Amino acid sequence: MLRSEAEQSKEQILTLKKRVNLLQEQELKAAATDSEIQLKLQKLKDLEAEAEKLRESNFRLHLENSELARQLGSTQILANSVLEDPEVEELRELSNRLRQENADLAKEVERLQAGRCTDLEELVYLRWINACLRYELRNFRLHMRDPFARKSGIGNLFVKNLDSSIDSARLESMFCKFGTILSCKVAEEHGKSKGFGFVQFDSEYSALAARTALHDTMLEGKKLYVSKFIKKSERTAPTLSEESNFTNLYVKNLADNITEDTLQNMFAVFGKVCNVVIMKDHEGTSRGFGFVNFDSPEGAKKAVDALNGSLLGSRTLFVGRAQKKAERIKILQHADKDIFNNHIEKLKLSNVYVKNLDVRIDDNKLREIFSACGKIVSAKVMRYDNGVSRKFGFVCFSSPEEAKKALNTLNGIMFGRKSLYVAIARCRRDRHPEQGKYFAARQSQSLYPSNCNVIAPPIGPPYYNLPTFHPPISFRQHPISYQNFGANMGVQCPLGVENYQQQFYSYVRILFYVTDIS
Repeated sequence: MLRSEAEQSKEQILTLKKRVNLLQEQELKAAATDSEIQLKLQKLKDLEAEAEKLRESNFRLHLENSELARQLGSTQILANSVLEDPEVEELRELSNRLRQENADLAKEVERLQAGRCTDLEELVYLRWINACLRYELRNFRLHMRDPFARKSGIGNLFVKNLDSSIDSARLESMFCKFGTILSCKVAEEHGKSKGFGFVQFDSEYSALAARTALHDTMLEGKKLYVSKFIKKSERTAPTLSEESNFTNLYVKNLADNITEDTLQNMFAVFGKVCNVVIMKDHEGTSRGFGFVNFDSPEGAKKAVDALNGSLLGSRTLFVGRAQKKAERIKILQHADKDIFNNHIEKLKLSNVYVKNLDVRIDDNKLREIFSACGKIVSAKVMRYDNGVSRKFGFVCFSSPEEAKKALNTLNGIMFGRKSLYVAIARCRRDRHPEQGKYFAARQSQSLYPSNCNVIAPPIGPPYYNLPTFHPPISFRQHPISYQNFGANMGVQCPLGVENYQQQFYSYVRILFYVTDIS
């Protein structure tokens, strides 16, 4: 009986647990439903607020609409009262007619837009045909042209004194009857003719015929000048005939009160003067120079010999052959180049190389050391990428004399624990030739003299710790750049030098014996 009651109790407990679980699930669902309801309520409140705003906006719009309707009615009443019935009817007809014309124009625009692609294709085709016809009519000789002939300059002519209305096409039409033209061009600047051009034929014969026929002929009121084209590089240098047969003189250092009549009377003594001009500025004031053109070279030479360096008033005249602009530019370029080269050479001789520097010496200390020798332009201690001193540097003086003074004063002095080495700085390409000569001379010498019985060990190069000595000739005079052997004994010793060998033999022999015993 107790067992049956226990089983019933278990069943009731299980039933209660199921009901509890079911109630918990329902409670969770109810909580979820409640949250959804809360969200919906919140959304509903938002919608109500938005609806309220829309009602207020609608109310304002309704009021504005009513006001506009009232104003429109009053306007119509006013218009009807002002205009009579025939005028209103005429305006209505005009409005309808304008609307119809606007509709017709819109249809026409649509039709044109629909056919614009076809018109564009036709235009491109017509332009292509036009280009082909122009090519056949004017440039039918292009397939015969040789690019090498154009670059060679054969048959090339220079034409000047052209009127501004002459273009390349008209210039070509003038010259084409004399032969095949390879190129024809009128020089332009900003779309306007510069008054000269170039015509190149395929042969010198055609160019000569054109030059003979057209030179000094009149075209648009101007006399043509046709000549063989000369390259600019060949035009800059005056020929012997130009230097000896000149007639145009350049005169400078003129006072402001000197007139052209004064120059005319002064130069007329030496020959017939064709023209005299004094250059002036935009205010009419003399610029202090002018030109005198003689009839013959003899008169021009006499005037140069007699008047160049003479006094006119309080000024010394300069009289010489009038040079072309290209000649003057070339002379100035050579002068500037010489000045630049002299400046570079001066800088080379003013730059000093210093080595055996203590690692504690910086740029300021280096400048302080050499400041007693003259004005220093720059002082620099060379360093590695990590900032550690490379124990050498450069000092640039304002003049070669100061650099030489520093070389004579500071070379070999002890600074700190090291002996400074000072020399004129040279670039690497200048050092290599002298180094090659020096090492070639060293290779021709034997390491030991013929009377020496010392056998060199099979190692090299040898290093010895020997006492210092003073050879008759300092190693600072040797061409190895920046190597001060005499001041640093105990480093690698150059045994190939005869003056040093005799003093090393006893030490070398002892070292070899010690090596054999060990």
